Amino acid sequence: MLGVVDDFTQSWLREPLRYLVALSACLILSAACSAAMLGVSRLGYSLAINRQLPSRVGYLHPEWATPVVIIGIGAVAAILLVLTADLEFLLGISAFGATLAFTIVCASVCRLRYREPERDRPYRMPFNVRIGSAELPIPAALGTVLSGAAFIAVLAFHGGARWMGLGWMAFGILVYVYYRVSEDKPLLKRISVPENVLTRKRTEAEYGSILVPISGTTLDDDIVQTAGRLAAEENDDAGEGGAVIEALWVFEVPMSQPLDTPVPEGELKRARQALMRAKAVGEEYEGVEVATAVVRARRAGEAIVREAKRRGVEAIILAAEEPVRTRGGALYGGKEGLRDTYVGETTRYVVNKAQCRVLLTAPPGDGHDPTRVADEAPEVPQGHLPVPPS
Repeated sequence: MLGVVDDFTQSWLREPLRYLVALSACLILSAACSAAMLGVSRLGYSLAINRQLPSRVGYLHPEWATPVVIIGIGAVAAILLVLTADLEFLLGISAFGATLAFTIVCASVCRLRYREPERDRPYRMPFNVRIGSAELPIPAALGTVLSGAAFIAVLAFHGGARWMGLGWMAFGILVYVYYRVSEDKPLLKRISVPENVLTRKRTEAEYGSILVPISGTTLDDDIVQTAGRLAAEENDDAGEGGAVIEALWVFEVPMSQPLDTPVPEGELKRARQALMRAKAVGEEYEGVEVATAVVRARRAGEAIVREAKRRGVEAIILAAEEPVRTRGGALYGGKEGLRDTYVGETTRYVVNKAQCRVLLTAPPGDGHDPTRVADEAPEVPQGHLPVPPS
């Protein structure tokens, strides 16, 4: 493009266009580099997931969740190649990789038509011809032939690309074979690993002890079941039991009364029933123990934060309410008209003040009043707990 611009005879047009072409070239190359790095990172991550490269090569950054090792290797390799300052060599290895990739992709499409002929395909390219047991896509077949011919031409006419490309492929195969053999894995069998293997340095959540405030409403089952699942998963990961759910009932005492004012018998009965229900629901999960307690406080939020710190729990789980006209829901002290009260006062206080993790469950969203007082605690049959909404 600069050559075309230099042929303009008008200097007033030639000079501005030179700068415009240079600026656009920088933007285009920047976008191309980003796209290339995206492809390199996704490919390297996929190879690590499928045990074709060591998992540490596909390691994900704990905060950004990007394969930083692959990105670093790609950046260093690109810098070293650019230092050669040989444009023909760079174009040759680029053509080597592009033609080889297109050939493999097109051949793979053809092969999948015969390997999985009945597979549900949302899109099928046109111009298919039945040959044997499946329909061969003509565009993919032509792509295989043409890309393969172009790849052979690159090997024949670009010496630098030929030796660099084939050498890089040989190096990759050697790394693959050495890695599989050293790990006692078969060379020709597909083996995948969980994605969390690549995030081994990320701090894992621990839920060996969870504080669950109980309110005596229909939300209690959801919140206790959420806590039970998290505690049970913690047991599975640790390989041993002992996870504890601290079911807490808070009696809020008005400022007009002493803190040791006797609690009405009806409130005590309601608290006992709710805590018994929470214990029955929580202990349905294997290896989970539910401890119950009641405390007195002026404000529920302060009591929850204080008890969580005193008991040394690793998480607090609060049940979110279904949105109502009173923002934040009536149960947790929402007030209409204030923009910062989309959650209730208690929830906001716990989220801001707690020194451990705070998890909010999703509201039921089933049209029922979430603040409705739960029925008396029935006996919970083993293995027949209701499943809360996701």
